Amino acid sequence: MNVIKYRLRGRRTESLIEMAQAGLKEALDIIVERYYPMVVKISSNYYAPWAENSDIVQSGLVGLIKAVYYYNPGKSKFSTFAWRSIDSEIKSFLTYLNRKKNQILSDAMSVDGLSTSGEDEEAGYAFGTEEGVSRSALIWYIMENVIEELKDVEKEIFSMWLNGYSYSDISENLDVTNKKVDNTIQKVKRILRKKLGNASDVVLRELIK
Repeated sequence: MNVIKYRLRGRRTESLIEMAQAGLKEALDIIVERYYPMVVKISSNYYAPWAENSDIVQSGLVGLIKAVYYYNPGKSKFSTFAWRSIDSEIKSFLTYLNRKKNQILSDAMSVDGLSTSGEDEEAGYAFGTEEGVSRSALIWYIMENVIEELKDVEKEIFSMWLNGYSYSDISENLDVTNKKVDNTIQKVKRILRKKLGNASDVVLRELIK
């Protein structure tokens, strides 16, 4: 077991959030474990015929990470803030799929409606899971927030980079210079940092590992 995570498990969520915002990955891992049941609960309210439930859960996990980095303790309880962020990210994910599949937005329906207000006590989510944010969920987030700002050749470069190709391989296959490849990847990183702030470092770490 990671010694740092072991020592942090007894900390309050607000303390863990501070550490996560300062860049401590282990603190973020514990928050994800602690609030994973909340993500699953919210995800269960949604159904889309073209999306696996696991994909919906993963998009909710992205919303949880964003909540950690955008949370201001003076404005609301974290459980309430996280609930709204997770729900919003799932809706964005389904809207994205809907647009790509040329479906009607109403096909992404709520099964029972969000009957829970999001005011649940944190104790209700104390038992999490070791499952973190999957790479596929992060790629969906990138597609939603970055791809539309790239030119066609930049999209091809970025797609190959996501699939593990080296700069040299990309350069050779797409007949572009290594500098063009690097400029495109740096552009993606700038877009992410503009949209996510500190959270972009976590997303990028998960994306390229």
